[in-house]
Amino acid sequence: MPDEPLISLRKSIRQNIKTVMDFIDHNYLTRENDKTVKPDSLICMFCGSVGPITKEHILPRWTFQNDTERFFNITLNGQSQTYNKSTIPACAKCNSVLLNYLERKIQVLFTTADPKNVEFTSQDAQNIIRWLEIIDYKFHIMNISNRFLNLKNANHIPYLKNLPLYMLLPNKDYSPSRVLTEIRKILYRLSIKDKKLSLNSLVIFKTSNKSDHFFHTLNDFIFLELAKYGIAIFYFYSKSFKNSEMAYKAAMKIVKEVY
Repeated sequence: MPDEPLISLRKSIRQNIKTVMDFIDHNYLTRENDKTVKPDSLICMFCGSVGPITKEHILPRWTFQNDTERFFNITLNGQSQTYNKSTIPACAKCNSVLLNYLERKIQVLFTTADPKNVEFTSQDAQNIIRWLEIIDYKFHIMNISNRFLNLKNANHIPYLKNLPLYMLLPNKDYSPSRVLTEIRKILYRLSIKDKKLSLNSLVIFKTSNKSDHFFHTLNDFIFLELAKYGIAIFYFYSKSFKNSEMAYKAAMKIVKEVY
């Protein structure tokens, strides 16, 4: 049976990519007299509709057990940001109906998974990939909409204060045109149904750790350790592997470096 909400989400994204990208270009990248323009009214960053606009959490609240004090660090400038306040604009339908439908499916998968042998069907694994790709896109939007902030007690850098974090990412050398190209590619990826070619890039394993862990690099990889479900997930967004064993070894190498 087709997942109608997921079909609707992919269709809405595919049909409105230009609207979303034009909004990003005008509101976050365009500069007049070396200053950013005043933003227009917000739109849904998935379907481009103008309202009513709600706040879509970058990470679903259940992944951090609704703890409003939990936070992550933005490596670029050392700023911390709570998960609970990390949101992007989304219309009520995309947020409460379409995206929520997928999140509930994922939550059920994790809740009912065999704690002794964490395995998922191909279709379920593809939905997990879909979910992780949406999270990556939301982080892209956060980085393009957030401005550079200086560290407390650090030297003030006037020129950087108006630049999106996205354009200051290390080792990226992003120009406005490259930023648009990158985000357009990430957004288009969400409209693709078949994720079979990415299955070997998804690593899921048991964990007995009692605390949650998370790290993420744009369009590179994401790691989520969900203590409540006894599950850890690592996904490579842009790297493919011949088999899952190779992906597991690559993932564990990164996890050991970060921990």
